[in-house]
Amino acid sequence: MKLEPAKDKYELLYQGFVLLFTCPTSKHREEVSEMIGCMLLDPDITHECAQNACVRAIEVLQLEKNLMKQFGGKNA
Repeated sequence: MKLEPAKDKYELLYQGFVLLFTCPTSKHREEVSEMIGCMLLDPDITHECAQNACVRAIEVLQLEKNLMKQFGGKNA
């Protein structure tokens, strides 16, 4: 999956969750978790915003996985 530059902090949070769910190592996962934790301290990021970003990331990654499986991609 290719991520475009985020247009705002809400998109950046979504991208953070995508990265978190696709981290190749525990060290990367820890670093991304810390980044997301800092973002969640922003008063503009509500519980609902965070939840929506997380759900969106899961749905997109699941869709990508299903498409790879359907079209015979090597990452299926």
